[in-house]
Amino acid sequence: MRAVGIHLVQDMRSETGAARSAVAEIAPDNRLSGVRMCGSDEEIEAAVGADPALVLIDAPAVVPQVRGRRDPEHVLAWLDIPAFPVTPARMAKVYGGTRGVPLAAALAARGHVVAEALPDQVLRQLLWERAHPANSVPLDLGDYRAAWLDLRPPAFRPRGGRARNDGLAPARALLEDATDLATWPASTRPGDLGDLDEAAAIDAVACAALAWRCLHGAGDRWAVLGDAEAGRVVLAACPEMITRARTNITRLAAEGTIGIGQAISGGDAGWPPKR
Repeated sequence: MRAVGIHLVQDMRSETGAARSAVAEIAPDNRLSGVRMCGSDEEIEAAVGADPALVLIDAPAVVPQVRGRRDPEHVLAWLDIPAFPVTPARMAKVYGGTRGVPLAAALAARGHVVAEALPDQVLRQLLWERAHPANSVPLDLGDYRAAWLDLRPPAFRPRGGRARNDGLAPARALLEDATDLATWPASTRPGDLGDLDEAAAIDAVACAALAWRCLHGAGDRWAVLGDAEAGRVVLAACPEMITRARTNITRLAAEGTIGIGQAISGGDAGWPPKR
């Protein structure tokens, strides 16, 4: 399976000429093999290609008829991972609809495995791993949470139509910890438009790097929250995060707050998830 990430411009009410979506792929040798900037869903599907891929997208791929938030967002809140609460009404109000849902369905119909990812969480986990590499002794969960709360990924996303260009280089440097970015694309648009493309590329590559981690990394370095009905969110993880996820899922399920199963990691089921 190939490792592909998508940054999707979600707002269905705005013109997409300024902010563009991006599709990135990480080759099996953990090398960035390309980033394509896209406008329409058809362009995105063409950029993903036909050969089977694990495609992680930074937008809701499933929007069930729930009130408040989906089951994965309940768990993410208890993991101290900010996430936009997804409901049909909220998506309609903020974005004018759910662009990711039909796109995900179209990609799945072509044989791809599609799930969601949070690029900020990927960057935050990479920042964590600079101080706590994979061979570190696991922390007490209280110490882990305190240290996790102190981490802030670089701010680089657009505000008011402009990317925060002082955060672009630090975000890209974090991705270099995870994958070979020698083929990072040169900007094809000047000024703010080029910065917007750079921010989109960072999000797409973060998703692709996580997809590669799921396919080739150790089973305790990634986890999945949710299922096909509630929405499936993939996380870059460590043993402490997986333990916290399982603990909170068990508690929330016992309370009747959520109905999803235990967090899935590679040590449990491999990829793709069997449910």
